[in-house]
Amino acid sequence: MPDRDDARLLATGVPGLDTVLKGGLPPRGLYFVGGAPGTGKTTLGLQFLLEGRRLGEETLFISLSQDRRDLERIAKSHDFDLSGIRTEEISAVGFAQAAEDRQTVIETADTELSSAATALQALVVNSGAQRVVIDSLFEVRLLAHDPLSYRRQLLLLRENVARLGATALVLDYIDDTIGDRQLEGLVNGAILLEQEIPGYGASIRRLHVGKVRGQPFVEGYHNLTIRKGGLTVFPRVVPKDATDMLTDEVVVCGIDGLDHMMGGGLALGTTCLVAGHSGTGKSTVCTAYASAAARAGRTAAMFLFEERTAIFRRRSQDLGFDLQEMEEAGSLILRHFDPAEMSPGEFMQIVVETVERNGVQVVAIDSLSGFLGAHPSGTDLIVQLHSLLTYLSRRNVLTFVTLTHNGLLDDGNQSGVDTSYLADSALLLRNEDMGGDLRRTITVVKKRHGDHEQSVRELVIGDRNVDVVPSRTGVPPHLAVV
Repeated sequence: MPDRDDARLLATGVPGLDTVLKGGLPPRGLYFVGGAPGTGKTTLGLQFLLEGRRLGEETLFISLSQDRRDLERIAKSHDFDLSGIRTEEISAVGFAQAAEDRQTVIETADTELSSAATALQALVVNSGAQRVVIDSLFEVRLLAHDPLSYRRQLLLLRENVARLGATALVLDYIDDTIGDRQLEGLVNGAILLEQEIPGYGASIRRLHVGKVRGQPFVEGYHNLTIRKGGLTVFPRVVPKDATDMLTDEVVVCGIDGLDHMMGGGLALGTTCLVAGHSGTGKSTVCTAYASAAARAGRTAAMFLFEERTAIFRRRSQDLGFDLQEMEEAGSLILRHFDPAEMSPGEFMQIVVETVERNGVQVVAIDSLSGFLGAHPSGTDLIVQLHSLLTYLSRRNVLTFVTLTHNGLLDDGNQSGVDTSYLADSALLLRNEDMGGDLRRTITVVKKRHGDHEQSVRELVIGDRNVDVVPSRTGVPPHLAVV
């Protein structure tokens, strides 16, 4: 089916959600927003109405689950100003009590549902609103004597919304115990919210679009956050969305020995994995490439998970890399993240936006180990990372990813990450016992694009000096498979 004209789509007011919906919601429809308590349904509904008010549209919020004070408390927590948004309350409990008091020969439950549904539809029709939010249908569902009666009332509501020319969001609980999926079959679209509580750290929230009739959307799960100001959605990275750029340019690090090992440099549009034990110089190697790119007139960005930026700058200064000067010149971007407080989707969107906004050509993610440790979601996270790396490759970005092996010395323990799946090139850094002295060694394990040296060399890190020199031992260390 051809795409709708974006000018006809309704902006939701939720940052990132319109990107997932490829422009917004088609107007004149009934849309279901489902999720367990606390997943952000009401907040999403308020953002939808605030966007309508901003565009000069008539808006209506109908509450069946909370009173005005509860709604104002939610709005205040986000600094939302609800002036100009009409709010109405319908008490399902009140209708139930009234039906019992009348004691008619008609089934009490049918009377309750009919009264509540009639009041609800009258509010929608008489308001003349262009945007409507109903929070929530759970209370109406509880009044239904049987699923058929409930379904009939939903069909009437959908017809009235369409007749009015309005666009309505209906909110409802949905989970394994009290969820009711029949609503999804009656509406024009469905947005489903979820929340996962990890063993440590912030909740991981996400949404997926179940359907939107006649409108394409980005399938799959998308992380979201709820902070002061409302929901923000982080659309998953789709590699094909990046224009495929091809170039023969290479990036050097300025360390002659390492550039020689790498066959003259690393090509833009590739990924290099820098793996090794703690203290072997992984971050230093990435810093060398990033700073050399910045000095050559390119823009580089380093995303840190394990070291604060202030400490990282000071340590780099001691090695001869003046990162602060590069940052002030705008040629280097340095950011630190707490992986326990950030979802994978949010981090990946920050990387993408930083690259696109600043024309970044070299990216370093230090380290993948910390990120994987904070989000032990198995292959799902690896697939997300692969999508990000593929996206960056298509954007002609040279990406470095560091990965920490277990322990300080070679003990055979590996990270379990399939580097052949993630990287085009791989550097292995080791701590080696050379005649009673502990030395750092560096080896090019693989390089898909171009030649590389296969010998083992020593990585020397000293005061304001980083160098790669021939190994001082004639016995090559045993190379572990990365």
